Amino acid sequence: MDSPFSTPRKPRHGDVLELRFTDLTPRGAGAAERVLPIGTPPQNRTFRFQVPGALPGDIAAVRVRRTRRGVVDGVIETLISASPQRMEGACPHFRTPGEEHRSCGGCTLQSLSHAHQLERKVEMTRSLLEAAGVDASVIAPPIALEDPWRYRNKMELSFGRDAEGRYALGMHPPGRKYDIVVLEDCHLMQRESAQWIAPIRRWAEDLGLEPFVRMERPGFLRTLTIRDGFRTRQRMMELTTTGAEEATTREGTSPAAEVARRFLERVLMHADETGAALTSVHWTRHHAVEGTRTRIETTRLHGTETLEEELSVAGSDPLRFRIHPRAFFQPNSRGAELLYGVVRDLAFQESNPGTALDLYCGTGTIAMILAARSARVVGVDLNKDAIANAQSNAQLNELSNLEFHAGDVGEVLIREGLSETGSADLVVVDPPRSGLFPAAREALKQLAAPRMVYVSCNPKTLAVDLADLLGSGWRLETIRPVDMFPQTMHLENVALLTQQNLA
Repeated sequence: MDSPFSTPRKPRHGDVLELRFTDLTPRGAGAAERVLPIGTPPQNRTFRFQVPGALPGDIAAVRVRRTRRGVVDGVIETLISASPQRMEGACPHFRTPGEEHRSCGGCTLQSLSHAHQLERKVEMTRSLLEAAGVDASVIAPPIALEDPWRYRNKMELSFGRDAEGRYALGMHPPGRKYDIVVLEDCHLMQRESAQWIAPIRRWAEDLGLEPFVRMERPGFLRTLTIRDGFRTRQRMMELTTTGAEEATTREGTSPAAEVARRFLERVLMHADETGAALTSVHWTRHHAVEGTRTRIETTRLHGTETLEEELSVAGSDPLRFRIHPRAFFQPNSRGAELLYGVVRDLAFQESNPGTALDLYCGTGTIAMILAARSARVVGVDLNKDAIANAQSNAQLNELSNLEFHAGDVGEVLIREGLSETGSADLVVVDPPRSGLFPAAREALKQLAAPRMVYVSCNPKTLAVDLADLLGSGWRLETIRPVDMFPQTMHLENVALLTQQNLA
């Protein structure tokens, strides 16, 4: 296509170009390439465009926001021709072309059918593996939720104002970190939980409590976090504010503790009026002062210290978990059951291990699933709080063949005598998005266990780690994708590796 502007320069803010989109970026934006003549005399140069809301097959007039290192960020000004894969988004807050500033940034793929979403996500994993030199033919068909909606058990919503200045409690529109969309519902949350959003927003606005936006502006309210127990039907509410001792209201200055009390009064009233479950209410103060270390202080206002959830993985006894307000837990309980079912199947495919290692174990969920058919399970994580939570959950489920260690993976393996041949029969690794730490990767190269299960939340770092591990005696047997977060580009992958060098 011809450019609608004639210039010997790269695209600038405000320029409008007509683009045909061919792919999606890892964040779910539409991807397109355009060759433009740049310079005098002009030389062709390829620019890559990433535009939220665009889909492969769309043709759109795109307004440029910025250009950096050959990558152009833009927004759809006019959708000229829609992709045949495009469909109407189910949520009223989902973006429409040209209305991104009024759209929630939580879902990126609502305008694609769930089947097409899966195709795109698996294809992205395939491309990343092939680019790293890893055999992608071992990718199995993806495992997906039966219902791709209302699956999240945790949602953190921000207080703020929208692009028109209205008081808001919701999510950030894409590319607008200081604006908040006024949410009335969220199709990823449980319906009952989503019905708390509007009453709490009105409470805060009626009281005249200013949202905290950034350090240089005064404000008190930061976020509202709602957690659900899918299996237990429990619910936890957490209000996060600044660390200020006082807050400004329409009635004047009020002690921070009085604001927290009035918040509790409002949510208890809503629970009583609607019959909605409310197990616990917490107030978290976020103390952030320039030049000092950030400090988080949480106070229980009502109910229990923790929320309890239960996971039922096929072939295993149900496991119970106590979740503290600041603790990590998989934000999709139904998806976690599918994911851990895949881990269990691959781990026990041939035999029951004597000693199993759960590296990057977090709060110990995988370790507890392995414990059912392993003689001994050792969990390792750098986070001391996560290890304490894992130990507590192991006691809750009366599992005595588990032990947890806080520390660097490589150092703990050496200290506990688990880095030598024959010391472990199975290794499960579940690293963060950044992938395996270099020291842990080196330790895994030396670890002569027959089987390894690698749980990945980032196909890019999975490809890098596999390419390195496969050069040191490990063989890739299969990769099973699990669609934990429909409507987004997120895809979990579970890889099974075996040792080639063992007799």
